[in-house]
Amino acid sequence: MLRIHVCEDNENQRERIKNVIEQFIDMEELDMELGIVAEHPEEVLVATKHETVTGIFFLDIDLQNQMNGMDLARKIREYQPRCFIVFVTTHSEMSYMTFSYKVEAMDFIIKDNFDDMENRIHQCLLHAKQLYHESSRENFKFFKVKTVGRVQEISYDDILFFEVSSNSHKLVLHGKNQLMEFSGKLKEVKEELDDRFYQCHRSYIVNKDNIAEIKEAERVIVMTGGEICPMSVRLGRKLLK
Repeated sequence: MLRIHVCEDNENQRERIKNVIEQFIDMEELDMELGIVAEHPEEVLVATKHETVTGIFFLDIDLQNQMNGMDLARKIREYQPRCFIVFVTTHSEMSYMTFSYKVEAMDFIIKDNFDDMENRIHQCLLHAKQLYHESSRENFKFFKVKTVGRVQEISYDDILFFEVSSNSHKLVLHGKNQLMEFSGKLKEVKEELDDRFYQCHRSYIVNKDNIAEIKEAERVIVMTGGEICPMSVRLGRKLLK
């Protein structure tokens, strides 16, 4: 997933950019979500400093603040080296500064023409999605979850475990940062996953890489973050081996 953040000091412009982004997320059914939409750069930094989700940042340059958009972009790069940065501004003459600040901007969009701005934002979202998936697939595997109106891809590394839901024909994916219910059968999910996943109970499949502790006497598995899964005696012995 990619999370989109906006920093724009003009309220009307901020709302327009936000609406365009939300429109294209829905229209393209993108695996993205809108994060913080802020006036002050400090708000963006606080919100994104400890994020593990890759960000797309739409930044104004002249923020009427001690920190301008270029300074903000440079600080964001310290936290998220692989993020995507797009400048949206009225100052076309400042485009050269992206090189001197070494922020590697994806695009430099001028606000003067709203139709052009809208189209460029759309293209940036699609391009960021493509680049993100190309780079991610080199190093990670993903599990696809089909929900209403959207297909989401969850990195195997972010999955803690799967469990059979109390709702008929449903499973629940427990991730490090999310909980998702979807239609499926545990047997079919097990066949799709790789060997880092293990069925520890008839209703549970755990990611062995995210196990924090195995309590054999209590027949439970403690996952990273503290969630607990039951394990059967027979399957638990195999897991311990």
